[in-house]
Amino acid sequence: MSDTRFMSSFMLLALVSGLTVGLGKVVTTLYAIELGATPFQIGIVSAMESAGMILVTVPAGFIIARYGARPIYFASSFGPLLINLALPFAGGWAGLALGRWLIGLCIPFRMISMNSAFLERLRGHADPRAGWYRGSLTAGLAIVGPAAAAAVSASLGTTPGFIIVALLFGLMAVFSLSFLPKREDSATAANAGFVSEIGRLLRDPVTSESCLVEFLGAATSALFTTFIILLALGLPPLTEQEGIRLMLIQGATAVAMLFLGGGIAVRLGRSGAYGLGLLIAVAALLALGLSTTFAGLAIGAVLLSIAAALVHLVNVRMLASTPGAKSKVAGLYNLASMTGSTSGAIGGGLISKLVAIQSIFLAWIPLLAIGAAAIALLHRGRAPSLSTLGASS
Repeated sequence: MSDTRFMSSFMLLALVSGLTVGLGKVVTTLYAIELGATPFQIGIVSAMESAGMILVTVPAGFIIARYGARPIYFASSFGPLLINLALPFAGGWAGLALGRWLIGLCIPFRMISMNSAFLERLRGHADPRAGWYRGSLTAGLAIVGPAAAAAVSASLGTTPGFIIVALLFGLMAVFSLSFLPKREDSATAANAGFVSEIGRLLRDPVTSESCLVEFLGAATSALFTTFIILLALGLPPLTEQEGIRLMLIQGATAVAMLFLGGGIAVRLGRSGAYGLGLLIAVAALLALGLSTTFAGLAIGAVLLSIAAALVHLVNVRMLASTPGAKSKVAGLYNLASMTGSTSGAIGGGLISKLVAIQSIFLAWIPLLAIGAAAIALLHRGRAPSLSTLGASS
């Protein structure tokens, strides 16, 4: 299959995947409200999917390395399809929580199948398309998904919404058969033990550094998505709607940067991109922690998106240049992203017990700096100099 056809099909699948996940989350939340669930119960329903994903993310990478992306993606799509058809019959929030947990057990197999197939297609460290997968997925999650959820909930209701989500999972399963690879070209160590293989991957400086940086970046981004609406509510005359608009601004900036910033990341190289990303992230946190106007907070949102996208572009380039089964590396990388997001939300919540909401962003700056310094010290002299590779490409 030509590279152009693969990438166009892949981005369409990623966009629809993000749309489907976003639509499913919103429809489930609305149905929980209809069932009379409390905010605490709705929070549990929302968290259960992530809990399921964390459990199987790393094993999913090993299973895909053995059996291939195409059959695993196809088979794992039918779990969410059937569960979404059953969710309208849930008698209460506990049934919805169970359903979201079961969906969470299926999603990593789909996600890592796509991630590994994408990494296999990249032309190593110098490929400027490193952000296209996350860009397409983010466009579905942050832009198209919410718009579709608003339209479906307003005109059709929750039960038809669940049916639409189920149908989309089925369509994606069939569509994936036309272009996802059957087996990984670079799969190695297929017979190695699970624990020993994880240890080998984590000892690789490229993999471990990328995962640690992704953990730190995801935690910082989660701080924004978790608390920005609360921050807007606490800064009169701003309202909840301004908070939502700030989230949309962040999402749109992230999509643009992920699609257009690949060449910038290549020219900067690993060290330059990491350093610039850290400086921009600190500037973003300062803007979010000190601004009292919508414009100031919007600048913070834009800067934070640029920093997160820049770091992700470098990480994907690094992972694409590593030998071996990409699905195993993708499993670890996605686990780092998910645990980072969870840690950022929980860490910010704990800090909020000590300081005001807006001061959370300022208090995060020294934590971010300490984390970045620890990663730099841990991997000094070990990681391949992709800055050199990038400069020569």
